Amino acid sequence: MVPGVQTYSQRLDEAGYRLGYSGKWHASWERLPTDFGFHDLVEPSGCNPELLRAAGFAGSGGRRGAIEAEWAVQWPGDTPRVFYGIDRGPEEATGAHVETSAGIALLERYARETPDQPWFVTINVVEPHDPYLPLAKYAANYDPADVELPASWRDDFANKPNLNRREAGLWAAMGEARVRTAIARYWAYCEQVDAQVGRALDALDRTGQAEDTIVVFTSDHGDMLGAHRQFIKGWQPYEETYRVPLVIRWPRRIAPGGVCHHLVQLHDLAHLFADVAGAAPIEPADGRSLLPLLDEPGRDDWPDVAFCQYYGGEFLYTQRMVITPRHKYVFNAWDFDELYDLAEDPHEIRNAIDDPAYAAVRDDLRALLYEQMERHGDPYAQNRYGAPRYLPRGSAAPKELP
Repeated sequence: MVPGVQTYSQRLDEAGYRLGYSGKWHASWERLPTDFGFHDLVEPSGCNPELLRAAGFAGSGGRRGAIEAEWAVQWPGDTPRVFYGIDRGPEEATGAHVETSAGIALLERYARETPDQPWFVTINVVEPHDPYLPLAKYAANYDPADVELPASWRDDFANKPNLNRREAGLWAAMGEARVRTAIARYWAYCEQVDAQVGRALDALDRTGQAEDTIVVFTSDHGDMLGAHRQFIKGWQPYEETYRVPLVIRWPRRIAPGGVCHHLVQLHDLAHLFADVAGAAPIEPADGRSLLPLLDEPGRDDWPDVAFCQYYGGEFLYTQRMVITPRHKYVFNAWDFDELYDLAEDPHEIRNAIDDPAYAAVRDDLRALLYEQMERHGDPYAQNRYGAPRYLPRGSAAPKELP
Protein backbone atom coordinates (compact mmCIF):
# COMPACT_ATOMS: atom_id res chain seq x y z
CA MET A 1 0.00 0.00 0.00
CA VAL A 2 1.41 3.38 -1.03
CA PRO A 3 2.32 5.58 1.97
CA GLY A 4 0.03 8.58 2.33
CA VAL A 5 -3.00 6.97 0.71
CA GLN A 6 -6.12 7.68 2.73
CA THR A 7 -8.43 4.74 3.38
CA TYR A 8 -12.12 4.63 4.23
CA SER A 9 -11.27 3.22 7.66
CA GLN A 10 -9.20 6.30 8.48
CA ARG A 11 -12.06 8.51 7.35
CA LEU A 12 -14.54 6.60 9.55
CA ASP A 13 -12.14 6.81 12.48
CA GLU A 14 -11.96 10.59 12.02
CA ALA A 15 -15.78 10.69 11.91
CA GLY A 16 -16.02 9.06 15.34
CA TYR A 17 -16.70 5.47 14.37
CA ARG A 18 -15.47 2.46 16.32
CA LEU A 19 -13.88 0.01 13.89
CA GLY A 20 -13.27 -3.71 14.17
CA TYR A 21 -11.48 -6.06 11.77
CA SER A 22 -11.81 -9.84 11.64
CA GLY A 23 -10.07 -12.33 9.37
CA LYS A 24 -7.96 -12.07 6.25
CA TRP A 25 -5.80 -9.00 5.72
CA HIS A 26 -4.64 -8.75 2.12
CA ALA A 27 -3.57 -5.13 1.72
CA SER A 28 -0.08 -4.81 3.18
CA TRP A 29 2.72 -7.05 4.45
CA GLU A 30 4.30 -4.18 6.37
CA ARG A 31 1.31 -2.75 8.24
CA LEU A 32 -1.79 -4.08 9.96
CA PRO A 33 -5.43 -2.89 9.96
CA THR A 34 -4.73 -1.11 13.24
CA ASP A 35 -2.34 1.14 11.30
CA PHE A 36 -5.27 2.34 9.18
CA GLY A 37 -7.84 3.45 11.72
CA PHE A 38 -9.15 0.10 12.94
CA HIS A 39 -9.27 -0.15 16.72
CA ASP A 40 -9.74 -3.88 17.19
CA LEU A 41 -8.14 -6.74 15.25
CA VAL A 42 -9.31 -10.30 15.95
CA GLU A 43 -8.56 -13.66 14.35
CA PRO A 44 -6.10 -12.15 11.87
CA SER A 45 -4.95 -14.25 8.93
CA GLY A 46 -2.79 -13.54 5.92
CA CYS A 47 -0.77 -10.99 7.90
CA ASN A 48 2.96 -10.76 8.49
CA PRO A 49 3.55 -13.13 11.47
CA GLU A 50 6.34 -10.96 12.85
CA LEU A 51 4.09 -7.91 12.87
CA LEU A 52 1.34 -9.89 14.55
CA ARG A 53 3.65 -11.14 17.28
CA ALA A 54 5.03 -7.65 17.85
CA ALA A 55 1.48 -6.30 18.15
CA GLY A 56 0.45 -9.09 20.52
CA PHE A 57 -1.86 -11.02 18.17
CA ALA A 58 -1.66 -14.78 18.14
CA GLY A 59 -4.70 -15.91 16.17
CA SER A 60 -5.98 -19.45 16.04
CA GLY A 61 -4.17 -20.54 12.87
CA GLY A 62 -4.60 -23.99 11.32
CA ARG A 63 -8.34 -24.00 11.97
CA ARG A 64 -9.05 -26.93 9.73
CA GLY A 65 -10.80 -30.15 10.59
CA ALA A 66 -10.25 -33.64 9.24
CA ILE A 67 -9.60 -33.17 5.52
CA GLU A 68 -10.43 -35.95 3.09
CA ALA A 69 -8.40 -35.01 0.01
CA GLU A 70 -10.03 -35.97 -3.28
CA TRP A 71 -7.64 -34.50 -5.84
CA ALA A 72 -4.31 -32.69 -5.76
CA VAL A 73 -2.84 -30.36 -8.35
CA GLN A 74 0.82 -29.82 -9.14
CA TRP A 75 2.24 -26.96 -11.17
CA PRO A 76 5.70 -27.10 -12.76
CA GLY A 77 8.40 -26.68 -10.14
CA ASP A 78 5.96 -26.93 -7.24
CA THR A 79 4.91 -29.67 -4.85
CA PRO A 80 1.45 -31.27 -5.09
CA ARG A 81 -1.27 -29.65 -3.00
CA VAL A 82 -4.86 -30.54 -2.33
CA PHE A 83 -7.20 -28.77 -4.74
CA TYR A 84 -10.54 -30.10 -3.56
CA GLY A 85 -11.89 -32.47 -0.95
CA ILE A 86 -14.24 -32.73 2.00
CA ASP A 87 -13.83 -31.41 5.52
CA ARG A 88 -15.17 -33.95 8.02
CA GLY A 89 -14.35 -31.84 11.06
CA PRO A 90 -16.74 -29.66 13.08
CA GLU A 91 -18.14 -26.51 11.51
CA GLU A 92 -16.96 -24.49 14.50
CA ALA A 93 -13.34 -25.22 13.48
CA THR A 94 -13.62 -23.80 9.94
CA GLY A 95 -12.08 -20.47 9.14
CA ALA A 96 -15.36 -18.90 8.04
CA HIS A 97 -17.08 -19.86 11.28
CA VAL A 98 -14.21 -18.70 13.50
CA GLU A 99 -13.78 -15.37 11.72
CA THR A 100 -17.53 -14.74 11.58
CA SER A 101 -17.83 -15.53 15.28
CA ALA A 102 -15.08 -13.01 15.98
CA GLY A 103 -16.90 -10.38 13.92
CA ILE A 104 -20.17 -11.11 15.68
CA ALA A 105 -18.44 -10.74 19.03
CA LEU A 106 -17.21 -7.30 17.95
CA LEU A 107 -20.60 -5.97 16.89
CA GLU A 108 -22.18 -7.35 20.07
CA ARG A 109 -19.45 -5.78 22.17
CA TYR A 110 -19.85 -2.40 20.46
CA ALA A 111 -23.63 -2.49 20.95
CA ARG A 112 -23.14 -3.31 24.61
CA GLU A 113 -20.22 -1.03 25.54
CA THR A 114 -20.80 2.04 23.36
CA PRO A 115 -24.45 1.90 22.16
CA ASP A 116 -24.48 5.56 21.12
CA GLN A 117 -21.28 5.38 19.04
CA PRO A 118 -21.53 4.36 15.38
CA TRP A 119 -19.45 1.33 14.46
CA PHE A 120 -18.02 -0.46 11.44
CA VAL A 121 -17.07 -4.15 11.45
CA THR A 122 -15.57 -6.03 8.52
CA ILE A 123 -15.54 -9.84 8.46
CA ASN A 124 -13.11 -11.26 5.90
CA VAL A 125 -13.32 -14.99 5.27
CA VAL A 126 -11.10 -16.87 2.82
CA GLU A 127 -13.74 -19.36 1.72
CA PRO A 128 -14.82 -20.24 -0.98
CA HIS A 129 -11.26 -19.69 -2.21
CA ASP A 130 -9.32 -22.74 -3.37
CA PRO A 131 -8.61 -25.33 -2.14
CA TYR A 132 -12.31 -26.21 -2.18
CA LEU A 133 -12.84 -28.02 1.12
CA PRO A 134 -16.49 -27.79 2.15
CA LEU A 135 -17.93 -29.59 5.13
CA ALA A 136 -19.49 -32.96 4.36
CA LYS A 137 -23.01 -31.78 5.20
CA TYR A 138 -22.84 -29.08 2.52
CA ALA A 139 -21.03 -31.26 -0.03
CA ALA A 140 -23.90 -33.77 0.23
CA ASN A 141 -26.23 -31.17 -1.30
CA TYR A 142 -24.41 -31.08 -4.64
CA ASP A 143 -24.04 -34.19 -6.78
CA PRO A 144 -21.21 -33.85 -9.34
CA ALA A 145 -23.31 -35.88 -11.78
CA ASP A 146 -25.80 -33.01 -11.88
CA VAL A 147 -23.17 -30.39 -12.69
CA GLU A 148 -23.04 -29.05 -16.24
CA LEU A 149 -19.69 -27.98 -17.64
CA PRO A 150 -19.31 -24.24 -18.32
CA ALA A 151 -20.47 -23.04 -21.71
CA SER A 152 -16.89 -22.01 -22.56
CA TRP A 153 -15.40 -25.36 -21.50
CA ARG A 154 -14.57 -26.29 -25.10
CA ASP A 155 -13.09 -22.92 -26.03
CA ASP A 156 -10.42 -23.60 -28.68
CA PHE A 157 -8.69 -20.25 -27.95
CA ALA A 158 -8.67 -19.30 -31.62
CA ASN A 159 -7.48 -15.72 -32.03
CA LYS A 160 -6.77 -15.46 -28.29
CA PRO A 161 -3.56 -14.84 -26.34
CA ASN A 162 -1.44 -17.97 -26.02
CA LEU A 163 -1.40 -17.72 -22.25
CA ASN A 164 -4.89 -19.26 -22.36
CA ARG A 165 -3.49 -22.48 -23.80
CA ARG A 166 -0.67 -22.52 -21.28
CA GLU A 167 -3.03 -22.04 -18.36
CA ALA A 168 -5.57 -24.55 -19.65
CA GLY A 169 -2.79 -27.08 -20.08
CA LEU A 170 -2.06 -26.95 -16.36
CA TRP A 171 -5.55 -28.31 -15.71
CA ALA A 172 -5.70 -30.85 -18.53
CA ALA A 173 -5.05 -33.79 -16.18
CA MET A 174 -8.29 -33.15 -14.31
CA GLY A 175 -10.64 -34.53 -16.91
CA GLU A 176 -14.34 -33.71 -17.07
CA ALA A 177 -15.39 -35.88 -14.11
CA ARG A 178 -12.99 -34.13 -11.73
CA VAL A 179 -14.03 -30.74 -13.10
CA ARG A 180 -17.65 -31.51 -12.26
CA THR A 181 -16.63 -32.58 -8.76
CA ALA A 182 -14.54 -29.46 -8.23
CA ILE A 183 -17.48 -27.28 -9.25
CA ALA A 184 -19.81 -29.19 -6.93
CA ARG A 185 -17.38 -28.71 -4.04
CA TYR A 186 -17.15 -25.00 -4.80
CA TRP A 187 -20.93 -24.62 -4.77
CA ALA A 188 -21.03 -26.40 -1.43
CA TYR A 189 -18.35 -24.04 -0.13
CA CYS A 190 -20.51 -21.07 -1.18
CA GLU A 191 -23.46 -22.45 0.79
CA GLN A 192 -21.16 -22.91 3.77
CA VAL A 193 -20.19 -19.23 3.63
CA ASP A 194 -23.83 -18.24 3.18
CA ALA A 195 -24.62 -19.95 6.48
CA GLN A 196 -22.09 -17.70 8.19
CA VAL A 197 -23.59 -14.60 6.58
CA GLY A 198 -26.90 -15.71 8.08
CA ARG A 199 -25.30 -15.92 11.53
CA ALA A 200 -24.08 -12.33 11.24
CA LEU A 201 -27.51 -11.10 10.14
CA ASP A 202 -29.13 -12.97 13.02
CA ALA A 203 -26.74 -11.23 15.41
CA LEU A 204 -27.87 -7.84 14.12
CA ASP A 205 -31.49 -8.84 14.68
CA ARG A 206 -30.70 -10.19 18.13
CA THR A 207 -28.98 -6.95 19.20
CA GLY A 208 -31.67 -4.72 17.71
CA GLN A 209 -29.29 -3.10 15.21
CA ALA A 210 -30.58 -4.49 11.91
CA GLU A 211 -32.71 -1.51 10.86
CA ASP A 212 -29.91 1.04 11.07
CA THR A 213 -27.01 -1.12 9.87
CA ILE A 214 -25.94 -1.20 6.25
CA VAL A 215 -24.65 -4.68 5.36
CA VAL A 216 -22.48 -5.22 2.28
CA PHE A 217 -21.62 -8.67 0.95
CA THR A 218 -19.03 -8.92 -1.82
CA SER A 219 -15.77 -10.60 -2.85
CA ASP A 220 -12.35 -9.44 -3.96
CA HIS A 221 -12.39 -11.72 -7.03
CA GLY A 222 -14.24 -14.56 -8.68
CA ASP A 223 -13.10 -17.99 -9.83
CA MET A 224 -12.81 -19.36 -13.36
CA LEU A 225 -14.30 -22.63 -12.09
CA GLY A 226 -13.67 -24.52 -15.32
CA ALA A 227 -14.63 -21.68 -17.68
CA HIS A 228 -12.24 -21.67 -20.64
CA ARG A 229 -10.78 -24.86 -19.08
CA GLN A 230 -9.19 -22.86 -16.27
CA PHE A 231 -9.55 -22.49 -12.51
CA ILE A 232 -8.88 -20.02 -9.69
CA LYS A 233 -8.12 -16.44 -10.82
CA GLY A 234 -5.34 -14.12 -11.81
CA TRP A 235 -4.58 -12.78 -15.24
CA GLN A 236 -7.81 -13.97 -16.91
CA PRO A 237 -9.87 -10.95 -18.03
CA TYR A 238 -13.11 -12.92 -18.20
CA GLU A 239 -16.41 -12.35 -16.44
CA GLU A 240 -15.94 -15.31 -14.09
CA THR A 241 -12.97 -13.51 -12.48
CA TYR A 242 -14.12 -9.90 -12.58
CA ARG A 243 -17.90 -9.97 -12.09
CA VAL A 244 -18.35 -10.61 -8.37
CA PRO A 245 -21.40 -10.59 -6.06
CA LEU A 246 -22.49 -7.30 -4.52
CA VAL A 247 -25.48 -7.50 -2.20
CA ILE A 248 -26.41 -4.56 0.02
CA ARG A 249 -29.01 -4.59 2.81
CA TRP A 250 -30.15 -1.48 4.67
CA PRO A 251 -33.71 -2.00 5.94
CA ARG A 252 -34.31 1.60 6.92
CA ARG A 253 -33.41 2.90 3.47
CA ILE A 254 -33.47 0.12 0.84
CA ALA A 255 -36.56 -1.84 -0.13
CA PRO A 256 -35.84 -5.59 -0.24
CA GLY A 257 -35.59 -7.40 -3.56
CA GLY A 258 -34.34 -4.49 -5.64
CA VAL A 259 -31.85 -5.00 -8.47
CA CYS A 260 -29.41 -2.48 -9.95
CA HIS A 261 -27.82 -3.23 -13.34
CA HIS A 262 -25.34 -0.36 -13.44
CA LEU A 263 -21.59 -1.04 -13.52
CA VAL A 264 -19.84 -0.40 -10.20
CA GLN A 265 -16.45 -1.36 -8.77
CA LEU A 266 -15.13 -2.46 -5.40
CA HIS A 267 -13.34 0.80 -4.67
CA ASP A 268 -16.69 2.57 -4.98
CA LEU A 269 -17.55 0.99 -1.64
CA ALA A 270 -14.91 3.09 0.12
CA HIS A 271 -16.69 6.24 -1.02
CA LEU A 272 -20.07 4.75 -0.06
CA PHE A 273 -18.86 4.09 3.49
CA ALA A 274 -17.47 7.61 3.86
CA ASP A 275 -20.66 9.08 2.40
CA VAL A 276 -22.98 7.12 4.71
CA ALA A 277 -20.85 8.09 7.73
CA GLY A 278 -20.80 11.75 6.82
CA ALA A 279 -17.00 11.57 6.79
CA ALA A 280 -14.62 13.70 4.79
CA PRO A 281 -14.37 12.63 1.13
CA ILE A 282 -11.50 10.37 0.12
CA GLU A 283 -9.02 12.10 -2.15
CA PRO A 284 -8.09 11.49 -4.87
CA ALA A 285 -11.51 10.10 -5.76
CA ASP A 286 -10.78 7.09 -7.96
CA GLY A 287 -14.25 5.78 -7.18
CA ARG A 288 -17.72 7.16 -6.55
CA SER A 289 -20.25 6.71 -3.77
CA LEU A 290 -23.01 4.21 -4.50
CA LEU A 291 -25.48 6.08 -2.32
CA PRO A 292 -27.33 7.59 -5.33
CA LEU A 293 -27.92 4.08 -6.69
CA LEU A 294 -29.23 2.83 -3.37
CA ASP A 295 -31.90 5.54 -3.52
CA GLU A 296 -32.59 5.22 -7.25
CA PRO A 297 -31.21 1.98 -8.79
CA GLY A 298 -32.53 2.77 -12.26
CA ARG A 299 -31.23 6.32 -12.56
CA ASP A 300 -30.04 7.19 -16.06
CA ASP A 301 -27.18 9.58 -15.23
CA TRP A 302 -24.77 6.93 -13.93
CA PRO A 303 -21.62 6.57 -16.12
CA ASP A 304 -21.51 2.85 -16.93
CA VAL A 305 -17.78 2.29 -17.34
CA ALA A 306 -15.53 -0.06 -15.39
CA PHE A 307 -11.75 0.35 -15.60
CA CYS A 308 -9.52 -2.50 -14.42
CA GLN A 309 -5.76 -2.61 -13.88
CA TYR A 310 -3.64 -5.73 -13.48
CA TYR A 311 0.06 -5.56 -12.73
CA GLY A 312 0.86 -9.25 -12.77
CA GLY A 313 0.43 -11.48 -9.74
CA GLU A 314 1.09 -14.95 -11.09
CA PHE A 315 2.92 -13.65 -14.16
CA LEU A 316 5.06 -10.56 -14.69
CA TYR A 317 3.17 -8.47 -17.22
CA THR A 318 0.70 -5.63 -17.36
CA GLN A 319 -2.93 -5.70 -18.45
CA ARG A 320 -5.64 -3.04 -18.68
CA MET A 321 -9.33 -3.41 -19.34
CA VAL A 322 -12.35 -1.21 -19.92
CA ILE A 323 -15.91 -2.54 -19.71
CA THR A 324 -19.20 -0.99 -20.81
CA PRO A 325 -22.66 -2.55 -20.48
CA ARG A 326 -22.19 -4.29 -23.83
CA HIS A 327 -18.48 -4.51 -24.65
CA LYS A 328 -15.15 -5.35 -23.07
CA TYR A 329 -11.75 -4.25 -24.39
CA VAL A 330 -8.61 -5.86 -22.95
CA PHE A 331 -5.12 -4.48 -23.52
CA ASN A 332 -2.55 -7.27 -23.12
CA ALA A 333 0.95 -5.84 -23.13
CA TRP A 334 2.37 -9.34 -23.52
CA ASP A 335 0.20 -10.38 -26.51
CA PHE A 336 -2.49 -9.01 -28.82
CA ASP A 337 -5.63 -7.45 -27.43
CA GLU A 338 -9.14 -8.80 -26.91
CA LEU A 339 -12.60 -7.42 -27.65
CA TYR A 340 -15.84 -9.11 -26.61
CA ASP A 341 -19.47 -8.32 -27.35
CA LEU A 342 -21.04 -9.33 -24.04
CA ALA A 343 -24.56 -9.22 -25.47
CA GLU A 344 -23.90 -11.46 -28.48
CA ASP A 345 -21.13 -13.51 -26.86
CA PRO A 346 -21.73 -13.56 -23.07
CA HIS A 347 -19.28 -16.44 -22.53
CA GLU A 348 -16.44 -14.53 -24.25
CA ILE A 349 -15.54 -17.24 -26.72
CA ARG A 350 -15.04 -15.10 -29.82
CA ASN A 351 -12.37 -12.40 -29.76
CA ALA A 352 -13.61 -9.70 -32.15
CA ILE A 353 -10.47 -7.56 -32.02
CA ASP A 354 -9.73 -8.12 -35.73
CA ASP A 355 -13.33 -8.18 -36.96
CA PRO A 356 -13.90 -5.23 -39.36
CA ALA A 357 -17.50 -5.03 -38.15
CA TYR A 358 -16.18 -4.06 -34.70
CA ALA A 359 -13.46 -1.66 -35.86
CA ALA A 360 -15.34 1.46 -34.71
CA VAL A 361 -16.17 -0.13 -31.36
CA ARG A 362 -12.56 -1.21 -30.91
CA ASP A 363 -11.21 2.28 -31.64
CA ASP A 364 -13.75 3.95 -29.36
CA LEU A 365 -12.97 1.58 -26.48
CA ARG A 366 -9.24 1.98 -26.97
CA ALA A 367 -9.66 5.74 -26.69
CA LEU A 368 -11.87 5.25 -23.62
CA LEU A 369 -9.20 3.03 -22.08
CA TYR A 370 -6.56 5.74 -22.44
CA GLU A 371 -9.00 8.29 -21.04
CA GLN A 372 -9.53 6.12 -17.97
CA MET A 373 -5.80 5.48 -17.55
CA GLU A 374 -5.08 9.19 -17.60
CA ARG A 375 -7.96 9.97 -15.26
CA HIS A 376 -6.75 7.48 -12.67
CA GLY A 377 -3.09 8.40 -12.90
CA ASP A 378 -2.06 5.10 -14.43
CA PRO A 379 1.76 4.99 -14.68
CA TYR A 380 1.48 3.58 -18.20
CA ALA A 381 -0.74 6.39 -19.47
CA GLN A 382 2.09 7.89 -21.50
CA ASN A 383 1.89 10.36 -24.31
CA ARG A 384 0.91 8.40 -27.41
CA TYR A 385 2.55 10.93 -29.75
CA GLY A 386 -0.31 10.30 -32.15
CA ALA A 387 1.10 6.92 -33.17
CA PRO A 388 -0.99 3.72 -33.47
CA ARG A 389 1.11 1.92 -30.89
CA TYR A 390 -1.14 -1.09 -30.39
CA LEU A 391 -2.11 -2.46 -33.75
CA PRO A 392 -4.36 -5.40 -34.60
CA ARG A 393 -2.55 -8.58 -35.54
CA GLY A 394 -1.36 -8.57 -39.13
CA SER A 395 -1.17 -4.77 -39.37
CA ALA A 396 1.96 -3.18 -40.70
CA ALA A 397 4.36 -2.15 -37.98
CA PRO A 398 5.21 1.58 -37.76
CA LYS A 399 8.38 2.60 -39.50
CA GLU A 400 11.50 3.05 -37.39
CA LEU A 401 12.67 6.57 -36.78
CA PRO A 402 15.80 7.55 -38.72
